Amino acid sequence: MRDPDPGLWVLLDPPPLEPVALRALRELAQRSVGPAVVVVGDLAPALVAIPELELLELELPDADELTGLAADLVDELRIAGRPGPAAALARRASRLAHAALGLSEHQARRLLRRAADVPADDAALAELGAGKAELLRRGGLLERVEPVPSDMLGGLAQLKQWLARRALALRPEARAAAIPDPRGVLLVGVQGCGKSLAARVCAHALGLGLLRLEPGRLYGGTLGESEANLRRVTATVERIAPVVLWIDELDKGLAGSEGPASDAGTAARVLGGLLTWLQERRRPVFVVATANQVTRLPPELTRRGRLDEIFFVDLPDADERAAIAEIHLEHAPRSHMGAAPVLADPLPDLVDLVRAADGLSGAEIEGAIVEARLDAFAESRPLARGDLARALAATIPLSRSRAGEITALRAWASAAARRA
Repeated sequence: MRDPDPGLWVLLDPPPLEPVALRALRELAQRSVGPAVVVVGDLAPALVAIPELELLELELPDADELTGLAADLVDELRIAGRPGPAAALARRASRLAHAALGLSEHQARRLLRRAADVPADDAALAELGAGKAELLRRGGLLERVEPVPSDMLGGLAQLKQWLARRALALRPEARAAAIPDPRGVLLVGVQGCGKSLAARVCAHALGLGLLRLEPGRLYGGTLGESEANLRRVTATVERIAPVVLWIDELDKGLAGSEGPASDAGTAARVLGGLLTWLQERRRPVFVVATANQVTRLPPELTRRGRLDEIFFVDLPDADERAAIAEIHLEHAPRSHMGAAPVLADPLPDLVDLVRAADGLSGAEIEGAIVEARLDAFAESRPLARGDLARALAATIPLSRSRAGEITALRAWASAAARRA
């Protein structure tokens, strides 16, 4: 503060500053003579709030810049006498560059080097994807999730058909037909009926990667931190786009947004920022929001323009229960282990038991099958019809314990949503 000479002071990654230090920094920024100050790093909300500090946000590298970075790495590998990895990286440069979107230059350089040492092209892409997922996980806000094919989701035929049609809008030819990018979908329904699995199916049906956001992670303890976290999330997903953003249990994350009484209006400001981004985003980010309690959802979220459609995920009917049973008894074990365990009775007999179990959700059916398998395993024998019958009979479904809530939810959905 006492130095009158012109100069440039650079503060690299400053720690959280106390109020007195923040006041001193603001007074330093107000001076017309003396050294100029440049603060470099992930700025805390308190620094962003100082009006005298001009904020310059550096964009993450785009696909062309990442392709150029890969080309530079190819030259470095050749100079270092590593022609094999250099040739492999040159062959995969374009695909790896697009897979690296959303990373900083330093992060991309490190993961591209690692991918160059992987012999197979698909394995190299998987290696880069795993590294990218780890970086997102460390950030604490976004999580990379693997999509799931539609045949692993029992029922929800109308949602699957709708997704197949929406996937056409992502084709390059759709631009010439004045078809905009799909914006997203809100999945509302009974707990345990497959909303989370449906979100993963959405990404697979659209052929896009999937990022998961728990809204509760956005909220921080300091003033402005929550809004800054939302800006970081939206900037990241737009940079990675095209991508699917799964906002899990949106109703819980927005609890308290109806007023400023409990949190100084933080939830309301986060909701406002989210609604603005949903309306004005220009990049192809397909948002899948899931919710259980519609009374917690603001009416602004359910109107057209921010999302394409609202689907109601109800308890499965008889045919859907049969499909869910086949997945858990046959398809899922084969997918995970290569072969399904031997059954003591024919598969159709066990499926018919589940078909007749009216009122059970998909999660409750899965839980009953796991319980029945444990009973059979404890006696060192294959799963039998009687094991599953006992497990189903012992299950107390939500349709019975929360009948009133489900009735009210169905009444709302009859006028406000499409059946999935």
